[in-house]
Amino acid sequence: MEKLYGTIAMLIATVIWGTGFSAQSRGAQLVDPMFFIMLRSIVGAAALAVIILVMDRFRFKRMTFWGDAKTGQEQKTLLSGGFWCGFAITAASFLQQCGVKYISAGKTGFLTALYIIIVPLLGLCFKRKTSPVLWLAVLLAMGGTWLLCGGIGSLGMGEWLVIGCAVVYSLHILVIDFYAPKCDCVRLSCLQFLTAAVLSGIASLLLRESAAGTVEALPFWLFCGIGSSAVAFTLQIVAQKYLHPVTATLLMSLESVFAVIGGWLFLKEHLSVRELIGCGVIFLAILLAQIPFPQKKSE
Repeated sequence: MEKLYGTIAMLIATVIWGTGFSAQSRGAQLVDPMFFIMLRSIVGAAALAVIILVMDRFRFKRMTFWGDAKTGQEQKTLLSGGFWCGFAITAASFLQQCGVKYISAGKTGFLTALYIIIVPLLGLCFKRKTSPVLWLAVLLAMGGTWLLCGGIGSLGMGEWLVIGCAVVYSLHILVIDFYAPKCDCVRLSCLQFLTAAVLSGIASLLLRESAAGTVEALPFWLFCGIGSSAVAFTLQIVAQKYLHPVTATLLMSLESVFAVIGGWLFLKEHLSVRELIGCGVIFLAILLAQIPFPQKKSE
């Protein structure tokens, strides 16, 4: 029964993330990228602070800033984790928000999902072994991207920005992988979005972005802040308590599928047959990338 609850929670989170691309696409047409990121990050941090308050009332009977971080070192780790996660998510979100302005929400979802393949490839830098299946997944992903985008020569600014987002998002996942076991995950995420709000706010001022369109775009940055950032992240934490990591990642990969469905339902976007085949090939590559392989024991 717990696995069923975990699966339902992860599916709901995935639907929210997938349809969030449509909200980002609409928001990108109305609000400058860094200003949009600042708005959604403020909302995300505030929503997560409410979640922390509710959780603390059950655990500690009072609101505490540090939570389980009692020692100076634990508190320092939480703060540094919040900063570096926030720095990475700001950079990834900026590239994605700029990219979705030029390409469809569905295409953005599938290109962003390449992080599932990029993460284990980046593991090579840390001397982690890579299976032949993963290399096959890489080749399939390259072929799928070629079909989705119409060839390397047809890759425009939007595609390159989102591919860059997938690379930076992969680094973000590795940073989370380092800090999450050492910190309260909800507090880490709250500090992450708080950092993102500050960094994107400063960048927005330096870039002299306009606040015009903020009210018109309110439903979109509210959805991204509350739904994609706070609610979906909390559901992910709940789900991963009951699901195997591979199962959880496979369910998360459906985000790209829901991005296409959301673009079709809410933005009236349509993909050509070639682009749909490309999406299918990339999705197959994502599934292959999750196949575990036995590690040889070191002698």
